[in-house]
Amino acid sequence: MDVERIQIKIYAQPGYELNVDQAIRTYHRWIKERLLPGQMIDVADYSHVHHGPSVVLVGHATDYYWDESEGRTGLMFFAKRSGPPPAERLKEAFKHTLSVAKKLEGEPEFTAKANFSTNELLFRVVDRLNAPNSEEGFAPIRSELRSFVQDLYKVPVTLERFGTTSEPLSVRIKAENAPDLDTLLERLGGSLFAGAKKKERTLKIA
Repeated sequence: MDVERIQIKIYAQPGYELNVDQAIRTYHRWIKERLLPGQMIDVADYSHVHHGPSVVLVGHATDYYWDESEGRTGLMFFAKRSGPPPAERLKEAFKHTLSVAKKLEGEPEFTAKANFSTNELLFRVVDRLNAPNSEEGFAPIRSELRSFVQDLYKVPVTLERFGTTSEPLSVRIKAENAPDLDTLLERLGGSLFAGAKKKERTLKIA
């Protein structure tokens, strides 16, 4: 799949309300502990924007949003720079999205725990020149995306393009009786956080 600027959103349970302060603290701790691959730079608070990206963990090549667009809270992963070879980009994007969603479900900072559903995902390509939001723009991507998701989920899936030509190419992925996060991550080779250990400071006494 020869597109680079990919977004994937996984939705939290209906009615979930994000605590912005807790989300900011969590993301800052992740930067401090270097939990994610790649260079993570800062945390941005856009919670004042109605139905916007809310809280963003900003990286050099990837961002992770607590996203409120569509009036639905969820996690959005954004691969914004050149990443792995085309054949590996879907796997990389899905692994990042699902790994961070699973990690967020267990973060101690959150008093209200988020539970993410794998029954519905939003897939976007942010490249109106090479992938316009039209049937013609979706055609070169449809087959590979369907094949990848079908192989990952191993249950029937539907792909529905939606939105206007002024918006990024947007596809809603749905599956009934979808596997849970743990199962999908196992099929992707494991979570990004597998084996990650919190870095501890040590005091050396001369």
